[in-house]
Amino acid sequence: MKESRLEHWDNFWEEKKEVKEVYSNSDRVVRNLVKITNVKGKKILEIGAGTGRDSFPLVTLGAEVYQLDYSMNSLKIMKKIADEENMNVTIIGGDTFALPFKDETFDIIFHQGLLEHFRHAKAEALLKENIRVLKKGGLLCVDVPQRYHIYTAIKKRKRKWNASAYRPFTHTANGCTRVCSTG
Repeated sequence: MKESRLEHWDNFWEEKKEVKEVYSNSDRVVRNLVKITNVKGKKILEIGAGTGRDSFPLVTLGAEVYQLDYSMNSLKIMKKIADEENMNVTIIGGDTFALPFKDETFDIIFHQGLLEHFRHAKAEALLKENIRVLKKGGLLCVDVPQRYHIYTAIKKRKRKWNASAYRPFTHTANGCTRVCSTG
């Protein structure tokens, strides 16, 4: 099994300079978050933000949005979108395993298409770090590809996985694979 590496993601985002070239999740994360909580005034962190397309809509709903990625090319894409759309977000280059925030900083943390790129020990470390910066009673939304989903089947058939230690998950809920509340 391959490891998720910075070089891969820098190359990926260099090739995908236009947001339209990257898969759409049809606002799945946002739709599911607003079903379970009011995001207005909430401090929200998207980890492994890529293009930021999952968190930009939350700004228009009144959230204070932070976008974190470790790929410089990803950060450039998010900055360009934020500038073009006049979106007030905080874009941060950082390591998901050592988040540059104090304990209990965020009301909501989410990542879409991140967890599946790490083997079990790293995935567990990632989630523990998420929980460290999540406020008591906060929400953690983890969205991963489903093992039995048309998207997964097409990607397998075309052999177009995004490198790394990719592993699909079994479907357990509608929208977010699992929404956890701490506290």
